[in-house]
Order: sequence, then C-alpha cells, then structure tokens
Amino acid sequence: MRRLYILAAVVILMLSSALIAETETVKVADFTLNDLDGNPVTISELEGLIILDFWATWCPPCRVEIPFLQDFYDEFHEKGLQIVGISTEDVATQKRFVEQMIKDGTEMTYHLLLDPEGIITRKYGVEGIPTTIFVKDDLTQIEREVGFAPQYAPRFREIIETNLPE
Repeated sequence: MRRLYILAAVVILMLSSALIAETETVKVADFTLNDLDGNPVTISELEGLIILDFWATWCPPCRVEIPFLQDFYDEFHEKGLQIVGISTEDVATQKRFVEQMIKDGTEMTYHLLLDPEGIITRKYGVEGIPTTIFVKDDLTQIEREVGFAPQYAPRFREIIETNLPE
C-alpha cells in the first residue's frame, strides 16, 4: 500500500511539473539590427505577431521555407504579421540571394536583418537553421521550430491565424 502512495505522489508531481512547464511564459530578448539598407529595426517596436527566422543563403531548408514565409507575409501582413529574417551573412551575399529569389519567383519583402557578429543568433540559442520563432508583440515566445519542410506550413499557418492581433 505504501508503494501505491509513493507511486501516486510521483505521478502527481510529474503532472504538476508538466502543467507548470506548459504555462511558463518565455520572453525573448529585444534587439536592434540593421536591415540590408542600413536602417535599424528594433523588434519591440514592431506591432502584431512576429516571426523571427534565423536563416542563411547556403541553407537548403531555408530556401524551401522562404517562399512559404513570403506567402504568409503577403496574406497576413495587413492583419498584423511581421516577419524578420536574420542572417549572419554580409550585405552583398544577402542582396545577391534576394535578387536570385526574385528571378526564381519570390520577392522577399519582409524585414531582412544583418547579425554579422552572430550576437543575436547566439543570444537566441540558435544551433540549427532555419530556426523559426513565433513571438507576440510583447516579446512572449509562442513557439520555436528548428528546420523546415513543406509539411510544417499548415502548422505555421495555424500559429499565425491563432495569434494575429484581434
């Protein structure tokens, strides 16, 4: 009988921990980085739902993800969606990539920011790319995804539609 009480206590503790972890709010760090034209962008000044996308021009899953992000941006920007692409690559490399994407049929019109020293990338604990982080405008993290495949798009859409401003 004593074992049953101990087992019940352990199960209750585990469930309590899981519920606490589920409701724990994670705030992301505010930052300011320059865009490809040298203009500073501060994420806490953006309004609406923010998608932070850590990416690189040489990353195959990033190349797959970008048209999906652009489609989401085109569809939901006027409803409050902000997309911020963050790369550690230099301006010239990113601009060449953007030009190639236009030739391939995708114009990247969302914010593209430079993190040349990788300071923000490290601060956010990015270990693989793409890393896509969904954030409310109060900088509360909603969800984080590492990697991308087209099968992720419906989930991304669901997160966007659920968290757009009223």
